[in-house]
Amino acid sequence: MGPDQASLDDQGPRLITLPVDAFAISRRLGIEVWSDDELPPEVSGILRKDADYKNPEIFLNEIDAHDRRRFTCAHALGHYSRNAEVGRGGVWKYVEGRDFFAAELRDVEEIYATEFAAELLMPRAALREIDDNVGVAPLAEMFGVTADVMRFRLDQIGRRRLLISRGMTSMPVAQT
Repeated sequence: MGPDQASLDDQGPRLITLPVDAFAISRRLGIEVWSDDELPPEVSGILRKDADYKNPEIFLNEIDAHDRRRFTCAHALGHYSRNAEVGRGGVWKYVEGRDFFAAELRDVEEIYATEFAAELLMPRAALREIDDNVGVAPLAEMFGVTADVMRFRLDQIGRRRLLISRGMTSMPVAQT
């Protein structure tokens, strides 16, 4: 375990290592992950595969920060998981824009992929084990996500209300 990783024992034989490595998970599933410097700035990633689950690939926009690419990769894994679950064996391709959290309520596929990514990278069980006095910025760093993504997740699981009541949701501002 590296110096930037933390472990949480989930009261049993499972161990969650943070930050969760969506890239390694993709590779273990046989999905190639590429950093692509030719994607347009409005595209954060692309997931595509041939028929019968052959040659799945995730392309991530090279201009994005590492934490952003990690979330995009996890989001693509959500699409892959859902398609495998419902048996979509044909050719498919997903092009991801910039705002994962703006999916319309009727876009079930995008909502599923976003929630999948949030649970994969910021497991509810792991968040429950962390002291309630830890703010958004340290949590985001610990889980390897952006502060906006962590705020979304904390809102999603109802934990951010507690942090707001303690004044712990803002990133520190440097004084000059």
